[in-house]
Amino acid sequence: MISKILITLAVIAACMMVLSARSKPQLKRVPNPAAQRNRILMRNAALAFMLLMVVAAGVMIYLEIDERNAVVTVNVINTQSGASKSYRVLKSEIRSDGFTTTDGVQVFVAGVERIEIEAR
Repeated sequence: MISKILITLAVIAACMMVLSARSKPQLKRVPNPAAQRNRILMRNAALAFMLLMVVAAGVMIYLEIDERNAVVTVNVINTQSGASKSYRVLKSEIRSDGFTTTDGVQVFVAGVERIEIEAR
């Protein structure tokens, strides 16, 4: 018997809470102009920073490619005889054991030879 009364009171309390929540007037939100300006300013600052990072990355990639494709003069000097020979080579084509010239000639350097690179 008491359980029926408690269930009835619980249902009445739930109905009162639902009705009181519905009867409250919805407040109209008024936008804060200062908060909107700050939000727009932060968004624009973030976009400007991202644009700056993209431009900086593009410049760095361009400079790396430009440096790699630079034509340099390589002097191969025989340390025993002192004889020297010069070649024009792309910087990216230079390896520790030799290089390929701009004319397509592959030059292999012996252990007694020294390489000097002259940048223009």
